[in-house]
Amino acid sequence: MRNVMSSAFHPLRPHRITRSSRQVREKRTAWALIVFGVVLASVELYIVYSAL
Repeated sequence: MRNVMSSAFHPLRPHRITRSSRQVREKRTAWALIVFGVVLASVELYIVYSAL
């Protein structure tokens, strides 16, 4: 009876992340951080040069 109950809850279990999808997500996060850093640096340089 317990096995029947646990099999009913299989769709509710979170999907296991494979290594390839984790690497893709980490690369996407790294690129997002790089782009954010470049944009932030350019805004800071714009503010500094406009104050001169």
